[in-house]
Amino acid sequence: MHQISKSQARRLAVSASIGTALREKGRPATLSTVKRLGYLQIDTISVIERAHHHILSSRQKDYAPEFLNELLAKDKTVFEYWAHAASYMPMEDYRFFLPKMDAYKQAPTAKWQKERLASAKPLFKKILKRISKEGPLGSKDFEHVKNKGSEGWWNWKPAKAALDLLYLRGELMVTARRNFQRIYDLSERVLPEGLDTRKPEPEECAAYQIKRALRASGIARETEISRYIQACDRKVLKTVLNEQAKSGELIEVAVKGIEGEVYYAFADTLDTFKKRKSSKRVVRIMSPFDNLVIQRDRMSLLFDFDYTIECYVPEPKRKYGYFVCPILWGDELVARIDMKADRKTKTLIVKNLHYEIGLKNKKGFEAALTEALETFAEFNGCDSIITNN
Repeated sequence: MHQISKSQARRLAVSASIGTALREKGRPATLSTVKRLGYLQIDTISVIERAHHHILSSRQKDYAPEFLNELLAKDKTVFEYWAHAASYMPMEDYRFFLPKMDAYKQAPTAKWQKERLASAKPLFKKILKRISKEGPLGSKDFEHVKNKGSEGWWNWKPAKAALDLLYLRGELMVTARRNFQRIYDLSERVLPEGLDTRKPEPEECAAYQIKRALRASGIARETEISRYIQACDRKVLKTVLNEQAKSGELIEVAVKGIEGEVYYAFADTLDTFKKRKSSKRVVRIMSPFDNLVIQRDRMSLLFDFDYTIECYVPEPKRKYGYFVCPILWGDELVARIDMKADRKTKTLIVKNLHYEIGLKNKKGFEAALTEALETFAEFNGCDSIITNN
């Protein structure tokens, strides 16, 4: 079994997730990042710029929020679907989610799912007919609006549930976002011409998930691979993972200081990593939903960084703040920061900044953090920064 240090494992993880300096700019650079990561989690919290935009801005200097919607609505090179959460993914990966869509067409087993389907299913045909005739629509188009050509008024909650279920079943797709609202259209009108839509075998889905997870993570355990996109059955994934390790396509890796855990990496990833020179140490303010840090047990093992997102914790029980972002310096997580972008005053408010124990070269870090905060404030549409703590 190949063995590396924890420091090497961290550098490998950061290198894979952050990537090298992008040669492209604009939308092409954004698409390259989406392809490298495999997915971007979409989140509704907007105290600072939303997660999907935040993740991209931490990797692309010229990123602008309109790039992502243009890739979705104009270029049709990304699509929106449910990975481990609602996410943007490369359109070329669409076929690997067909089995998941088919699964949503099966009879549900949970009581709440049965009740939801019972209220929504009678609206399926009406909604599909209306979108077919009128073109792309959002959930607000079914709110308190009389449906021409049918009896009565739309009951908004079942209609919203019906739209969501039709999306999960693959009959509708998100064709754009307007003010963060999903706009749906018939899937056949969204999918680009010539796209491979062959339904994959379970083993193909597993191989796809392994590839996406490891290319984006550099090094990962089986549990981390299984959680990354969740496009396949866990048992099938384990079988394919073992087969790839036996064939030599994957290398089993032991990390010193993390006892009893087996990590996996592609052989060419390890070879490239050995030849790569150390890059400049940069401060990056990470989204709590960033692909690098989303799996909290992985953060703890590799980075010795224990983290809980506290927006779901009652305020009296919060330790660091409502929406705390981990701060990456080079290949170490060295601090955490709670911020809010006040859009009315165009001010980025730093509510709390906490350094981790063991931070070295504090002056150097603070200088780099000041520069990173200025860039982050500008990205959030803020002209000034104030610190409360």
